[in-house]
Amino acid sequence: VVPAGILRHIVTDKFKKSSSAVVSQERLDETKLEMLLRHIVRQKYEQRLPSHDIFDDLLLFLSGEQRSLMEISYTKQHQKQKQKQQNKNQDSDAMGVFDEKHQLSIKLSSKNYFEDSRGGLEDEAKSMLNLPISVPILTLGYTLGGQQRTIDVYPTLQFIYSHHIHQEYVGDEVKDVIRSKKTFDEHYTSFLQVVARKKSENGNTQVNEAGVASSGNGMPTHFTCNSETNYVRQNPQYTLAALEPGVYVIGMKDQFNLFDLHMQRSRKNIQYIVDDMGFVLFDRTASRSVDSFGPYFIEQYLVMEMLTKHEVAQNVIEYYLDHKETLQRGLDSYDEKQGKGFICWRFLINETAKAMAAAKTEAASKEDGEEPMEQKQLDGDLDDEMESVSKKMKHDSSDDSEE
Repeated sequence: VVPAGILRHIVTDKFKKSSSAVVSQERLDETKLEMLLRHIVRQKYEQRLPSHDIFDDLLLFLSGEQRSLMEISYTKQHQKQKQKQQNKNQDSDAMGVFDEKHQLSIKLSSKNYFEDSRGGLEDEAKSMLNLPISVPILTLGYTLGGQQRTIDVYPTLQFIYSHHIHQEYVGDEVKDVIRSKKTFDEHYTSFLQVVARKKSENGNTQVNEAGVASSGNGMPTHFTCNSETNYVRQNPQYTLAALEPGVYVIGMKDQFNLFDLHMQRSRKNIQYIVDDMGFVLFDRTASRSVDSFGPYFIEQYLVMEMLTKHEVAQNVIEYYLDHKETLQRGLDSYDEKQGKGFICWRFLINETAKAMAAAKTEAASKEDGEEPMEQKQLDGDLDDEMESVSKKMKHDSSDDSEE
C-alpha cells in the first residue's frame, strides 16, 4: 500500500505539469493507478490499441509526446539531441499494431502458473517463448579470408512478440512453423535439422587467388558484407546466443543468460551469449582468437554493426581489416579481469600499447648499452601499429560529439 501511495503522488505531481487540462486535472486513485500501470506495460511490451479514454492522454504525456505544443530548442545542439532522441524512441520504443495478416495468436492455459514457473522446462509459457523459429530473421553474406560465408540469425518466439521486428517477417512460413503440432522437444529437434540443412546448402564458397569466386561470378576477395534478409528494426535490445559459426539465435534483453540457461532447450548447443552492447554473459569456448568461433570472433561484430551500429563493432571490424595482427597481439595480452569481450578490453588498449612499446624500447636500449629513455620521449616513439590503434581509440566517440 505504501509504495502504491508513493507512486500515486509522484505520477499525480508529474501530471500537474502537463499543458493539457485533461491530464493536469487528473487525480489518480488506487484503481486508476493499477489500470494505468497495466496500460503502460501493454504499451511498452505488447501491442496496445487506443482505449479512447483518459489513459490515451496519460500515456501520451508520460511518453514525452505532444499533440499541439511545440517545444523550442534554443541551440542547434539541443535541436540535434532532441531529434536524435526522437528518432531513437521511434526506432526502439514506438509500437505499431501489425496488420491482421501478420498477426499471430497463441493461447496457453495453466491452472497454477506460479507452480508451473518453478518447474524449469515444465513451464509451458516460458518454453513456448524460448522456442527458436527456423526461419532466419537476419541473413548476412560476407566475403572474408578467401571465402564467401553466410550468417543466419533466428529469433525466439518472444522476440517476434516485440516491437523490434518488421511485421512482414510474420508470414505464412513463420505461422506454419509455430502452429505445427509438435512437442517442445520435437520442435527444437526440427529446428536443428532445418538449420543443419540450410547451412549445408549455403556452404562456404572458396575464392581463388585471382580475386574471382570459384563459381565464376567475379566476386573480389576483399572484405564485403551484405544484408540478404533483415526484418529487425534498428537499435533493438537483445541477447544473442551463438550455436556455431554462422548460426545464432536472437532473443529479448536478458532472455539468454547464465542463470536461466538450464531452462533453455538449446542449453547444450549454446556456446556463448552476448548482449547488444557486446558484453559476454556466458562462454564455454575459451577462444581468444578473432579468427575462431568464440566471443571475439568477427561474425558477432558484423551482426552487432548491422543491428546497432555500435562504435565497438565498427572499431573491431576496422582493426580486423587494417591492424589484425595488432588486434590479436593486444587480445593475447589481455587477462580478461575487466570482463570478456572487446567492450571491456577496448578501454585498456592505450595502456597495452604503451606498455608493449615501453618494453620493446627498454629491451633495445639495454642491448645498445644506453640509458632508459624518458617517458616523454618514449611516448613519442611508439610503434607505428600501436600508435595508429591508440589514436583511433582516442577518437572513439568523435562521431557522437560532432553531432
